[in-house]
Amino acid sequence: MAGREDLTSYSYRKARARFLAESDICHLCGHAQADVIDHVQPVSKGGRADDPDNWAPAHGINRCPTCGRNCNGEKGSSTGAPRLLTSRDWYAGP
Repeated sequence: MAGREDLTSYSYRKARARFLAESDICHLCGHAQADVIDHVQPVSKGGRADDPDNWAPAHGINRCPTCGRNCNGEKGSSTGAPRLLTSRDWYAGP
């Protein structure tokens, strides 16, 4: 696996800015102003950091201004969306 320099290069940062300018809706909570790219297939699990098809907008350390979550941090290196806790249990899964 490549080191973290693949996520800090100028070309990556420029591509990330373009990507987030096109859509800032967090794919995890559905709110606007996403500020980071979530690697849907985590880099630590074989996902490619430089593949835009593996990117999705998410809220990071700046947190969602609507729900206050660090969505990408809560997801961590899992491959699915986290079950975000709310004031009501909306989860209808198994």
